[in-house]
Amino acid sequence: MTAALAARASSSVLPAPPRSAAAAPVPPPSPTVAAVSLYGYGPRENDREYVERRVDFNSPLFKPETGFPFGKTLRDSLYFTDNGQIIFPPSDSSTPTYPNPPPGGFNGHEEVPMIAVFWDNADFSRGTGTTFYQEFLTLNSEKPPFIRDVEAKVRRYLRSSYSAVWTLKITWDRAPAYGTRGDSRRTNTFQAVLTTDGFRSYVLLLYQDGGMRWDYSQLPAANVLIGYTSGDGSYHNDDLTQGPPAAKYRPDRFRGYNTDLRGLWLYRLESRVGLNYRLKCLAWTGRQQEPRTWSQDLPACPCSLQQGQQDPRFKSSRGGWWSARVSMLHSASPNRYGAGVRCLYDSRGQLVEGRQERYWRSSRQVSPFRDQELKLYDWCCNQAASARLCARYSEKRPRIGCDGYQALGTADSSEDIDSEEQTDEEDE
Repeated sequence: MTAALAARASSSVLPAPPRSAAAAPVPPPSPTVAAVSLYGYGPRENDREYVERRVDFNSPLFKPETGFPFGKTLRDSLYFTDNGQIIFPPSDSSTPTYPNPPPGGFNGHEEVPMIAVFWDNADFSRGTGTTFYQEFLTLNSEKPPFIRDVEAKVRRYLRSSYSAVWTLKITWDRAPAYGTRGDSRRTNTFQAVLTTDGFRSYVLLLYQDGGMRWDYSQLPAANVLIGYTSGDGSYHNDDLTQGPPAAKYRPDRFRGYNTDLRGLWLYRLESRVGLNYRLKCLAWTGRQQEPRTWSQDLPACPCSLQQGQQDPRFKSSRGGWWSARVSMLHSASPNRYGAGVRCLYDSRGQLVEGRQERYWRSSRQVSPFRDQELKLYDWCCNQAASARLCARYSEKRPRIGCDGYQALGTADSSEDIDSEEQTDEEDE
């Protein structure tokens, strides 16, 4: 076993050592090692096709609701390019294309995080080749065989318990090289599978056995790159792409990083991301009943704190972390389904927000650390930093105002007045 092959057992999330002037030793081809099979792709697998007949193009933007942990950061969005990259842009309005990899590979100082699946300049403009993709959301749903196989590979090769909540499969099918002419069969077919459980994240790179056929002798530059850079310090340049073109343009002939199969690479991508409140919010909302099954006969909020404090149908909460700026009233008793309401008021006693809540509690405290319902709101509408998740929270805990609120006894008084007016009319 060569030094480079042995190095593949090391952690993939730590920065790779700086490249020396001499090329790193490259492992020999492994014809006796079993080759990986690509996952099924195309229309039969319900994949979506995406191709633009021009020299460079980007895919649509993907926005995993859980976010995607990469390095030390929870990334919001990503896209792939015709040139074999997956890019995590700094904003949704900035989606640049980078056709040519840097000759020296990644150095850890890149401003834009990306994964180099097989990064070199491709050209789909001449009618050959296409790409396919499919997104899988599996947090609260049954997992198809493809997802179970991805999970099994992560568990097997990285000895880690793993249950995917979001996965993206991308296939570059018969991708042609830029700057070459002639045989249209000299194309590349390969895949990437991005997957996360909301805390850990991985990418599987699969190169079709016998399907990596670019004529590297005809390329303007032979700088293909496989690896990744997180944009916050973690990076990896695969040893194979530091070797001669005859090796680095044929990854299907070599045993991959972290695996025992030819053509299969597996990288762990996150390092220290911390709590993922998006995942917590999604997991909670996915378990909630629809409000129409429990919200009947719940009252509106009093329009002012003073009104509510004089209404025996409401109780004041105890003080808490928010009590200096917010006061809370809540139902003094539940409806027949065990549900209630909460009403928050500002320092002037004016209603800020009301919510219907699935579970009534006799005692409340104005603190997301002490009150379960306020904690869930904090997860979805503050910590997750996602308008979509806050909207999903509102679907499960509907907003209410003070429209229709009547102080206790007001309705009876109105009926008495109406009755007196009707009697007077009859006497006339």
